[in-house]
Amino acid sequence: PPPPVAEEEEIFKVVEEAPRFPGCDDLATIQEKQACANKKLLEFIYKNIEYPAIARENNIEGTVVVRFVVDKDGTVKDAQVIREIGGGCGEEAVRVVKLMNEMPERWSPGKQRGRPVKVYFTLPVKFILKVDP
Repeated sequence: PPPPVAEEEEIFKVVEEAPRFPGCDDLATIQEKQACANKKLLEFIYKNIEYPAIARENNIEGTVVVRFVVDKDGTVKDAQVIREIGGGCGEEAVRVVKLMNEMPERWSPGKQRGRPVKVYFTLPVKFILKVDP
């Protein structure tokens, strides 16, 4: 008989409980946890992102959109640029997303019917050139 085919696990786009960036689990409600996690996620991104020199030299600004999977164990996988602005910005956004796996804590995975599931997460990353006064 042929070997059993490994069932490809579904990756959810919408779940009852969305995955959350770490550090907010002590808050009372899901809404508070989510708002806190979104804020911490943005802080992490903008603390670690480096504006690519080519983009800066060419005055490239805009929003890169990266999609990745938050796995059932909270690891980040399969980061891909789904909207690029050029100048190395997409690669830089993906690099910072991958850095999340080096944090001491993992994401809280998304949940469907109380069970952890794989979930797509779409993250817009803004590249804005700051004009020095």
